Amino acid sequence: MRSLEEALKGFDGKATSMLSEIRAAFGDRAAFPSDLVQLAVHGAPQVSDGATWLIKDLLDDGVRLTRSQTEDLVGHLGAISSWQAQLHICQSVRHLETSAELTDACAAWLTPLLNCDRPFLRAWSMDALQHLASRNKDLDGRATAALGAAAEDPAASVRARARNWQKRAKR
Repeated sequence: MRSLEEALKGFDGKATSMLSEIRAAFGDRAAFPSDLVQLAVHGAPQVSDGATWLIKDLLDDGVRLTRSQTEDLVGHLGAISSWQAQLHICQSVRHLETSAELTDACAAWLTPLLNCDRPFLRAWSMDALQHLASRNKDLDGRATAALGAAAEDPAASVRARARNWQKRAKR
């Protein structure tokens, strides 16, 4: 994992091509997803940002985290402080297979992000909460309130994400 960490330290926060190269170099290792989960909470933002981007990339490609990896990730969400890493996690929630307990923990982590200063975090935390509510009906009220607030948000990106959810609900 040391060399993966060193590679991620070179991430500038923008060049995702570099992250694709890191995935190509390290992605065939069995421990790659576990290493990324551990690095998601790294104190250096570029490492955390890169690790969470790679987790999202893996999940988007159909790779699934094990139960243990998911528990580790969700169990340490509070230690992820970079807004970009938080965004990647919000965008990944749809792919995480969570128990009821982990779903509740994830929803608790998302709730403050619904009101943060960054519009993309407001939009994607609302999106993530909608996905969690589709798995746990106890979250319906919170998800409905978040969707309503997002529909009235001053940021166009947040309103657009809300409209996407409202269109899904009409289907």
